[in-house]
Amino acid sequence: MAKPKVPATLDWIAAFAAQADADGLPHISALALFLFGTGARVGEATALRWADVDLGAATATIRLYKPRPWTRAAHLPPPVVAALARIPFGRDPEARVFGLAGRGSVTKTWNGIAARAGLAPLTPHCARHGFATAMLRKGMDVATVAARGGWRDPSTVLRTYAHAIEDITVTDALFGTPVTQGADGAPVTTSSKRRK
Repeated sequence: MAKPKVPATLDWIAAFAAQADADGLPHISALALFLFGTGARVGEATALRWADVDLGAATATIRLYKPRPWTRAAHLPPPVVAALARIPFGRDPEARVFGLAGRGSVTKTWNGIAARAGLAPLTPHCARHGFATAMLRKGMDVATVAARGGWRDPSTVLRTYAHAIEDITVTDALFGTPVTQGADGAPVTTSSKRRK
């Protein structure tokens, strides 16, 4: 049986980034925020060059090379721009933004930061998973989530990242207000008019 995938939450990412900053690893803090904020794959993020980043325009060109080369433009939310701006490395256009050789060079450092922060041991890919899950829960349609996160097929997002919310009262959202009961347990009506 496959182990269920756990999406990183914004709270998890924020705690992880704070620990990475405290550890003197602002590039790893920025990496976590970048992964969560753009939905980038770890390999895409570690291959990112400064020539692909425009902090003023809050955009990055993310490149994917397999199964065939393609690019996508990603918006960088303000916390991601701020984190990237704090990376102390030079801004040589050909230098890798996060200073990492590839996705394999992330795991050990990532796991150590999560452990020191007392966080659940999530992988960097869980940030991408968190991007999709959070966007869907914020009401974004599947096609938009797929386009912004770099999935070519929206059905992949639906099949892999759309998790049912376990709270059965979620259907209260259909009516815009929470359902409440009176002190005697009788339903409270929102109108003084009787139905005929």
